[in-house]
Amino acid sequence: MNRQMPAPDAVPFASTDSVDAAAAPLPGAWPVLGHAPALLRDPLSLLASAGRLGPVTIARLGPVRAYLVTDPTLIRSILVQDAADYDKGFQFDTLRSLIGDGVGTSSGSAHRRNKKLVRSAFDHSAVDRYALEMAGQTAGFLDTRWAGAAAAGNVLDAAAEMRMLAMRLVTHSMSGSEVDADEVMAALPELLSGAGRRALLPIRTLERLPTPGNRRFEQSLAAVHAVADGMVARHRERAAAADADGADGVGAAEQPTLLSILLAAVDEDGTGLTDAQAHDEIMTLLLAGTETVAGVLAWALHLLAADPELQRRIRDEVLEVTEGRAPTVAEMRGLALTERFVKEILRLYPPGWILGRRPLHDVRMNDTLVPARSQVLLNFYGLHRDPAAFPDPERFDPDRWIDPDPDLVAAYYLPFGMGPRGCLGEGYAWTEIYGVLCAVLSRYRLESVPGTRVRAVARTTLHPDTVPLRPAPID
Repeated sequence: MNRQMPAPDAVPFASTDSVDAAAAPLPGAWPVLGHAPALLRDPLSLLASAGRLGPVTIARLGPVRAYLVTDPTLIRSILVQDAADYDKGFQFDTLRSLIGDGVGTSSGSAHRRNKKLVRSAFDHSAVDRYALEMAGQTAGFLDTRWAGAAAAGNVLDAAAEMRMLAMRLVTHSMSGSEVDADEVMAALPELLSGAGRRALLPIRTLERLPTPGNRRFEQSLAAVHAVADGMVARHRERAAAADADGADGVGAAEQPTLLSILLAAVDEDGTGLTDAQAHDEIMTLLLAGTETVAGVLAWALHLLAADPELQRRIRDEVLEVTEGRAPTVAEMRGLALTERFVKEILRLYPPGWILGRRPLHDVRMNDTLVPARSQVLLNFYGLHRDPAAFPDPERFDPDRWIDPDPDLVAAYYLPFGMGPRGCLGEGYAWTEIYGVLCAVLSRYRLESVPGTRVRAVARTTLHPDTVPLRPAPID
């Protein structure tokens, strides 16, 4: 089911004709293109400068004006108090046209219904069960792919390794098997790169050209759509066979999977997900559920390899709490230093570095009047670097999370968003991150590779490009 929805050309963008002197325009706009080249070439510098200029700044993306918001009070208002006054904006129009109308891309009543149906797949009991499965999958992955490299002293790209591991974990949670992971992984780099470029800019012309890059993107997208269709079809076949045998649901001997929970969920009217709707939720989970966690883990392994003393402290904590076993969810809550370490990664490198919204009517942001249907971009990257909340904000310091000011944290720290459209999979993500870090650190010492430079890539998520490191067996 390669079901691309109509491209969002019909979405009315706000005109740039009216002048609004209350919001500072960002410097460095090109003729005609505006800030579009900067957003593609170096978006993080653009967002950092926006945060320094003021609470609301204006960027031009070709003919489209976008309002960059870095003020914590305004962001909370947009995401919480006034959430009903906004839809998700052009980023999500683009993603919806590519991966469907799942919980991550839908708005309004569709999003509210999707969220209710999906929530049960991420409740505490489900996440506890996924944690047990992830532990076995992670151990097998490391034994297969890392043990030989560690024995031979070979270098691995931790960014690619964590992307593969995260994909295997999410496909196993979803269907009880990781057989689809390799097929998705073959298509994923091209798909994420193309989707990221398309989601950053509200300009559709270039992506319609019959270029080799666009053709590769279309082929990659079709391949992942086919995987999602196959997952739904195989589940329906197993469920039908179980019914024919007189078993309950997916089979009496089978553990519930994320997909089986999704397909069993019903709303107030007793209506569940159609195959097409289940397909869209799978697409959301395959993409968002892989790249988000993989990026955090890749940053974590890079920082640990670069700081042997911090690595030793975290390993000691892991071994003290777990005694070398896979941790339970309850034991994960006792990893205080590890928690601070991950929180600081999420502060400096938030996977959701920017978030789009679009007001349904004229709204006022401080002294700035923002017309209906304007593009509003919430600058989480700049917010997380505000020195008012985080002194010396560019410094990586896990100990800044020892007894932080709770009001400042609530206002300035939003790694998973907030409000009615906040991330449903936050508990799953934390469990996966803790589990993988514990498994790696209980087996290997991580060594950096001299002369390598890790670069941040801001597309659909904020992740490192490559993370060369050398795993070594623990003495």
